Amino acid sequence: MSRPVIFAIPHPDDETLGAGVAIAEHVAAGRDVHVLLMTRGTSSGALDKVNGAVWSPWWGAPHSPAVEGYQPLTAAEMGAARLREFRAALGCLGVSADRLHFAWDLLGVEPLDTQVTVAQARAAIVALHGKVMADNPASGNCGLWAPSHTVDDNPDHRAIGQASWDLYKDDPVTWADRRYWVLPPYWSDDRLAQVPGRMWDTPTDAQIGNRVKNACRAYAAWAPAEGLFAFGYHSVSAMFALMDGSGTGTPKCLIHK
Repeated sequence: MSRPVIFAIPHPDDETLGAGVAIAEHVAAGRDVHVLLMTRGTSSGALDKVNGAVWSPWWGAPHSPAVEGYQPLTAAEMGAARLREFRAALGCLGVSADRLHFAWDLLGVEPLDTQVTVAQARAAIVALHGKVMADNPASGNCGLWAPSHTVDDNPDHRAIGQASWDLYKDDPVTWADRRYWVLPPYWSDDRLAQVPGRMWDTPTDAQIGNRVKNACRAYAAWAPAEGLFAFGYHSVSAMFALMDGSGTGTPKCLIHK
């Protein structure tokens, strides 16, 4: 297997929306792809939508847990459901379960479901990098993909991107191979002028595009009896429309160095 790469993900669904094309392409190219999830995403307002407390524009009707056959979910139950979506989506992108890693396990702490700090993100990345390189001693260095630290307003996203940038500043040899993705809401953001090496990453073939669309479907799965509550789409359905074929019809990623 060729040189490894780590994708550092803030919340479940960010991997598909921000780097789904890149992940599927790396897998298809034979790279040893590792995905590091920082949080379970329990701060999402989608919990109130699924529990029927607020209207869901994507669902188009108010949820009624009692009528629909499930109990209102707690934040912890939401976190578990989001992890199911995450695992299913990464499987669609071609990443095996043994290549999924969780920051709280690496750091030996409770899940990082409050705001992620730069220090926490950096520690988790370094810990996983050590494990990956121990298994690939002859591979040279390891690629690192993270959210943009410049063109994003979410503090978790920015912290992880900043951690990646700080690692590079401190050790430009080890962390030379870095990329940052820009989420769909920022594709026309004025701040893009500040970042070098901007480029669109589009599927190299139809199968890559279909893998990304299938990963999107994992976040739309509704089967309460199986613990599936479509949290991804209840949260950011407009973003998914730019990836799943219902909007532009062509999955793509915007990346920079």
